[in-house]
Amino acid sequence: ESLNLEQYVEEFSAHGVDGPRLLHLDGAKLKALGVGSSQDRAVLKRKLKELSLAVEKERKAQEKAEKQREKQKKKDQEQ
Repeated sequence: ESLNLEQYVEEFSAHGVDGPRLLHLDGAKLKALGVGSSQDRAVLKRKLKELSLAVEKERKAQEKAEKQREKQKKKDQEQ
């Protein structure tokens, strides 16, 4: 799904906006990066929120898996 926001790639890159930094952009920061259209900012903010939620969900899943591995390792050592 293309958001048709390619015109912002160069400006974001010039300001060192990468994946982790992208997740911390708010409306004011997007505007400062040259996203003048309120509609484009709204789309970006919505998609960034979705991405942030997905990242958090993945992080929690990894933590849960790690805890299960540690629990299993401890159980195996007790036997």
